[in-house]
Amino acid sequence: MFGFGFSEVITLCIVVIVLLNPKDLPKIMHKLGKLYARIMREFNGARKTYHEFEKEISEINIEDE
Repeated sequence: MFGFGFSEVITLCIVVIVLLNPKDLPKIMHKLGKLYARIMREFNGARKTYHEFEKEISEINIEDE
């Protein structure tokens, strides 16, 4: 995960729990989940557009031959 090892991820989680109020963690995790979903939707939309463009280009190349 982003070049982090398991021990770094665990350490980061512990630091976040210590620095943030544990009562706020569910809200923060919910917001992070929504952000992740939004990023993935955008990424998948861009990937779909790229594949459609690639398909159109290959169809044009087939027609030219």
